[in-house]
Amino acid sequence: MKKIRPTLLAVLVGCSCAFYLFKNVEKKTLVETRYNAVAVQIGVFKDADNAQKMSNTYGGLVFEDDDLYRVYYSILNKDENIDFITNYLSEKGINYYLRDLRLNEDTLADGQEIEAMMTKTKGESKLAINEELLNMYKEVV
Repeated sequence: MKKIRPTLLAVLVGCSCAFYLFKNVEKKTLVETRYNAVAVQIGVFKDADNAQKMSNTYGGLVFEDDDLYRVYYSILNKDENIDFITNYLSEKGINYYLRDLRLNEDTLADGQEIEAMMTKTKGESKLAINEELLNMYKEVV
């Protein structure tokens, strides 16, 4: 009986520590990998001039990301607006890629205000608001 108590105590302490660490590591990992916006990317280039040519031809803006130049047509977080933009690009025959982004809360809040207006409008007006939204993100991303 004397050998069982220390062993049982060690197992309980070990399980408690493991449970505590598991919960904290899991929460931290989930927070770090949570994405809150989607970039509708229409091109990625190593050369800035080529990225700018695509931007001039199809629209969107060039964002520098490490050694790459990404052409984003839009940065959104509402599914309705993402669907509108992706359908619009598909109708125009423009290929796109949806890229998850993590934005800080202040930037996201500003974008959500503009995007709320985009949700309430229809047709070509959505494209104009999308352009304003993209310009706003260009300043801070």
